[in-house]
Amino acid sequence: MHRPKIRPPRMIRLLLLIALVAPGLPSSAAGEDVIPEHPFADSRFETIDGVRMHWRERAPDAPEDRPLVVLIHGFGGSAFSWRYTLDALELAGYPAVAVDLPPFGYSERTGEGPDWAQLVNGVADHVAPGRDRVVVGHSMGAGVAAELAAATPGRIRLAVFADGTPGLRESDGLPFARVLQAAPVREAIEAWARWQLLDETYFRNSLASAFGREPTAEEVAGYRRPLMQPGTFTALLARLDRRSGGAPEGWQQVPLAVVWGENDRWVPIDRIRPWLEDHPDLRAFDTLPGAAHNPMDTHPEAFNAWLLEQLEAGEI
Repeated sequence: MHRPKIRPPRMIRLLLLIALVAPGLPSSAAGEDVIPEHPFADSRFETIDGVRMHWRERAPDAPEDRPLVVLIHGFGGSAFSWRYTLDALELAGYPAVAVDLPPFGYSERTGEGPDWAQLVNGVADHVAPGRDRVVVGHSMGAGVAAELAAATPGRIRLAVFADGTPGLRESDGLPFARVLQAAPVREAIEAWARWQLLDETYFRNSLASAFGREPTAEEVAGYRRPLMQPGTFTALLARLDRRSGGAPEGWQQVPLAVVWGENDRWVPIDRIRPWLEDHPDLRAFDTLPGAAHNPMDTHPEAFNAWLLEQLEAGEI
């Protein structure tokens, strides 16, 4: 009787292969060793629940009747994604924060600590304790906004989804999480990511796909530079391994507004429709003509005008 051969899952075999070839990969995409002390003029750093968080902050002393607008970026994004929206909110007199979800942006490179929603909630409490909020989530950030809605419904006046759904992914955990504990594999992932994913041409093409147009040099640098921080990708995989699949229970108890780029091919608009069928308080469901997956980057005037319209609605 022959024993069946036991083959490791395909992803594990791939990671082991990367570990073997990583020492020979070019290092031209090496990252910065230290997170800048002051990446932006409006940057703030603080340790929240044991994790050093970075966010951009505007108009914290706005009138108390104005809710704090919490901006949550998508996968691979950062507070840089919201540069135009921060300007528009400040000009309109709304207090706002754009948070870097670790290990993105300039927050700590760690897969440990509280989940993203708890950290974002901690930042909001630090900036404006007691103030009501509007949470705006782009792409993956919509899932974090939904978690905040489920966890703190009494504090949130409105949730906004921009090209994103409340379910981050369908299944729980990564099947190869234990492999990530091996130092050679972690080092290999970092080397491969910098060599392949952060190659400037590859990265520019990926951003062009999300934007629906060619990105500028400033846009490429703004998105790419934070991702080059050492430890980004292994910390990200460790954190994703802790994420649960599907949407949190109870997120529908908060009023919702949805906006989508009409040309979004990364997350087609039909993905959101099933989530809206039973929502009891859908305030808006609109598309932005000509926009793709990142309307706040490529069509900021239209996106910001739409967002301010939702904020200035009578019940907000």
